[in-house]
Amino acid sequence: MLAALLVWNAVLTYFIFNDPSQPRETNGNEPESVVVDYSNDLSEMAEDVRSSIVTVEIWTGGIRHTTSGIVYAKNEGGVYIFTCEQSGYDESGIRVIFDSSASINAEVVATDADCGVSLLRVKPSFEVSLIRSASSSLIRQGEYAAAMGGRSPISQSAQMSYGIVSRPAQRKILAGSPWFASTIDFDGNVTGEMMGGPVLNIGGQMIGMLVNRSYGGDRMGSALCSNELKILFDEMLKDKKISRGSLGVTVRSVESMRAYEKSERNIKLDVTEGVLVTYIGENSPAQDLLKEGDILLSMNDVELSDESVLMQELYKHEAGEEVHLSLLRDNETMEVSVSLQ
Repeated sequence: MLAALLVWNAVLTYFIFNDPSQPRETNGNEPESVVVDYSNDLSEMAEDVRSSIVTVEIWTGGIRHTTSGIVYAKNEGGVYIFTCEQSGYDESGIRVIFDSSASINAEVVATDADCGVSLLRVKPSFEVSLIRSASSSLIRQGEYAAAMGGRSPISQSAQMSYGIVSRPAQRKILAGSPWFASTIDFDGNVTGEMMGGPVLNIGGQMIGMLVNRSYGGDRMGSALCSNELKILFDEMLKDKKISRGSLGVTVRSVESMRAYEKSERNIKLDVTEGVLVTYIGENSPAQDLLKEGDILLSMNDVELSDESVLMQELYKHEAGEEVHLSLLRDNETMEVSVSLQ
């Protein structure tokens, strides 16, 4: 009996002093926790995407500048690279430096100053890896994302940042422009060398491209949404220029609004279609025709289910064209015609 009691006491003593749920004292030399079988997903993602990101080198006034670019598409005409707006460069032109350090002269296919984007074309003698894109309409505020830049031709470092993204919204990239671009804010450190590089979801798919803003002092980086980049590519490749009209307003999908938001704006809960006018810019062509709080239901009989549909429709028109809008104001339907800016 005594032997059994001694054994039981020993077992209780072991579990009391080795209970993992209880705090332990350490001598300062041992780790407080040990991570076993841990894999770093971001490093694997970075390796997968690395070859689709390039460095763009230009000379202006005899001074060398480097930014980043994204290997976006290819066809029989060459390989197409998105980067931030490139202008005012010297006769030496623009060079694209791939991650392998291969360097090739590039030509500018088209530039859109309003979005701060240029499309380049190169003709490499080797195979390239295209970036994979995801729909920016699926982005949720608070998602984790990474931003990556091209490899420095001098130090060979490739800058990378990590943070969270906001939900897609509209913002002017170029001060004084009538166009509200589709953007996301990236909460991470971004350098000038990273401009033109991608913002990626954790799966390594591009959801936006980092662009320079000509105004604003906040610390958030701005990225042009992948959905608008796709439209820009098609327009630039087809017409070598961008033609679109602007309403001069920002909007938000009614479907994404919560019940309390609708209640505060006196919007019926069963209203799920259309886009809410959240802001009307100065000198907007719609300034005297629309009001903040209006719900745009359709443009030229095309139903506006969310912001991306309105953006796509505006790219189909040019400044000066008149469009017909059906809208809901104070729960009553109205019709107006607006000349785009």
